[in-house]
Amino acid sequence: MSDWLDRGNVEELILAVNHLSDKLRMEVAARKMGNRMVLSVEDTPLGTGGPLRLATGMMSGREPVIVVNGDIVSDIDLKGLTRAHLASGAEATLAVFSVRDTRPFGLVTLDSGDHIIGFEEKSPKAQGPGWINAGVYLLNHSVIGMIPKGQAVSLEREIFPVLANRMKLRGWRHNGFWYDIGQVKDYVATNMDMLKRGEQLLSNARKDISPAVDIEQPSHVGSGCVIASDAKVGPYAILSPKVKVKNGAMVRDAILFEDTTIDEGCRVEGAVIGEGTRIGKGTTIGKGSVIAGEVVIPEHSVVNPGSIVLN
Repeated sequence: MSDWLDRGNVEELILAVNHLSDKLRMEVAARKMGNRMVLSVEDTPLGTGGPLRLATGMMSGREPVIVVNGDIVSDIDLKGLTRAHLASGAEATLAVFSVRDTRPFGLVTLDSGDHIIGFEEKSPKAQGPGWINAGVYLLNHSVIGMIPKGQAVSLEREIFPVLANRMKLRGWRHNGFWYDIGQVKDYVATNMDMLKRGEQLLSNARKDISPAVDIEQPSHVGSGCVIASDAKVGPYAILSPKVKVKNGAMVRDAILFEDTTIDEGCRVEGAVIGEGTRIGKGTTIGKGSVIAGEVVIPEHSVVNPGSIVLN
């Protein structure tokens, strides 16, 4: 996401966080992003609007603010969205995306001039195709000023309908790709679909991996990975940086986070494995399993399909 924001000329990032904020702080520090990224931490949950008001003191300048939900993956053209917003005179512009079933999302109704004249958040009544809230907004500071201090406020239910009634809310139609990754199954499906599509966010041809290594495409191998010559990786394997796959191991249809080690003779299929985890020699990880970071799975274990292993 940081790379995508870079392409949109976003220079300062504020992460509005609550749960697991300490881990996020360590991650930011580890990636040496402190010079352009700060954390705004809520003591209590403040909804989707309250964190913006809380973070106002961190926002430099008076230019419109780009707000992005943390559980989406997209190629929305942030420069194009910004140009459209500045030219429109709207107080807020929402990126909108067309889907076949709007029920899980916020249904947006647009007029011929792309004013948003109706906004219905996640209604089971709104069946069928339509335009939805894509979770990327351009907001003037006047909109942030509408949010009461220190209160839990929903942008979607309390702020956007007011702006729509004033004809100050516009939609910007996005025709690229867009994924909701709010659940593990959606996160996995998104990654695998992007491999199929050959998106640059994932696909690569690593020059530091020996041609003798058996990597079946589509797969992604991050920087600093070490793969034994008789290991089998892929198809649909995503290895984050510094993953080790040792002799005789097999990894397919799986997502492995940073610094994970798959020991000799392991079989990992259809799983998500967190950072810094070690899968002991001869272990089998069943399909649909999710293993947290910093976990050690003993040698010759069997993790049943659909298991969740926490640290």
